[in-house]
Amino acid sequence: MSNLLKAASSQIICFFKQTFRRHTGVEYSEFLTRGVRRRDGIQRAYPWFYIRLFAACIIIFAVYLLIVRFTSNVLYVPVTVILGAIAFGIPFLVLMYEIYPRRDLSLLSVFITLLIGGTGSHVLAQIAFALLPVQSEWLLALRTAGVEELAKAIAVIITLAVLKVKQPLVGFILGAAVGCGFSLVEDAGYIFLGSNDLTYLNISSVVSVTFERGVSAFCTHTVWSAAVGWAFASARRPFLSLRLYLCLVGAAAVHLLWDAPFSYGWHIFAVVVCVAITAAYGIPTLAITRMNTFRAAGVSPTPQFFRADEQSLRRDKLYYTHAGHLCLTVGAFIMAVIAIIYCTFPFRETYYPHTFTDKREFISFMQCGYELSDDFTRGYDPALGNYEEQSTGNTLTSVTQRVEEGEYFYYYEYTVAGSGESAVYLLNTVSVELRINGVSSRYFMETAYDMSGRLYASYFHIRSDISGYNISADGNEITVIEYNPLFEFDYSQPQYVALFGSLGSLAAISLGLYAMFYVKSLKKRG
Repeated sequence: MSNLLKAASSQIICFFKQTFRRHTGVEYSEFLTRGVRRRDGIQRAYPWFYIRLFAACIIIFAVYLLIVRFTSNVLYVPVTVILGAIAFGIPFLVLMYEIYPRRDLSLLSVFITLLIGGTGSHVLAQIAFALLPVQSEWLLALRTAGVEELAKAIAVIITLAVLKVKQPLVGFILGAAVGCGFSLVEDAGYIFLGSNDLTYLNISSVVSVTFERGVSAFCTHTVWSAAVGWAFASARRPFLSLRLYLCLVGAAAVHLLWDAPFSYGWHIFAVVVCVAITAAYGIPTLAITRMNTFRAAGVSPTPQFFRADEQSLRRDKLYYTHAGHLCLTVGAFIMAVIAIIYCTFPFRETYYPHTFTDKREFISFMQCGYELSDDFTRGYDPALGNYEEQSTGNTLTSVTQRVEEGEYFYYYEYTVAGSGESAVYLLNTVSVELRINGVSSRYFMETAYDMSGRLYASYFHIRSDISGYNISADGNEITVIEYNPLFEFDYSQPQYVALFGSLGSLAAISLGLYAMFYVKSLKKRG
């Protein structure tokens, strides 16, 4: 056991050394042009590019989060949403590409597959959704799982057939590219919906949805589509292969379990089961298929180590230059993580959220505490008479009836279809007249719908300081975004002192280490 632990720890140390060591321009060139310039041979290098890409995505994402947090500039909202969507999925796809040992697959072809395959699968899915309307929550989950998995499978099969892919591992990677492309669009949509709308970015929701969707990318669309690609490419006669249909049905079943309308506790359990099933399939399949690729090529799967003598390397200027750059990168990454964590706390600033778990509390808040009727089903009353009428020529087009209830006056506006006794009156808008601070005004009824298009609440919009709202995916809570135009940043408050102090300290440490290694590099040979 001790020898096994020692070997495992040695492998981990070696992995980190290989991942974070300095990589030359030749290595960057080889990685970016692999499968383009040279299409033969085997590479056994440790994956390293994905971690740099992931760090860059997180750092840039944090920068734009802080810009939006402190400026409330809506111009930065779209790029923040996009960066949140790609921060996890793209590096994960690059990692899978890096562990492919042959040099006959290019990164360019992977990203083209992501763009075209992901887009094509969304087009197919939306056409099927339009042709298959459903109302039940369970039928909605079943339709979503079946349609989306079939749409992605068609995109994967067409891609592999056009490229004439026969390598199972290539099928796995290109299938993952289609799934990743599909997931990126969904993730951006969920982040956008979870962050309210373009008039304001609910930053705490952006962070939570980004990490929720990002972490789930490791065990959802990307791997589910990869399974179909692997099954198709590994069969001689794929359309007669039971493996292909089992993978497709299995992906749809896991997807259905993930989307099933369980209660919160059961939903968490279902997600854990889905993660376990996906990991139990994906990791061994990827590892075994990779091992078989090496065996088919007659090459040992042992990774190619960077075996330069470290004592000799420390006499080289580039060793210390790289150490300095690494300190700056690690420092920037830690600063980015701190900034992202900071943005999850809804401090009261120009925009700040109020979250309600009780629908009645939300309605009372939006109506400033007024107890008002919300009868949006009221029919037209011919005996009451019309308060207002609008006509086009001699044709009556709309009427408004005024109803007194207690101390309030309600106005019901109907659109008129037809004329005479056969006329149909369709309720269009409802408003109420209130006298606030000596001024009489009419306030209109509004409706809030959840992500599934179900009515969450109807209310009279009386508050004038609300920029928008967003409802949670399960419909159990609603977050209202309040706008305070008189807010001014007081940077002496504890949250700002803690943020700027920690960022400044990390920046000073990183720059200090960089300066130390830079001075050492000047004393070494070039």
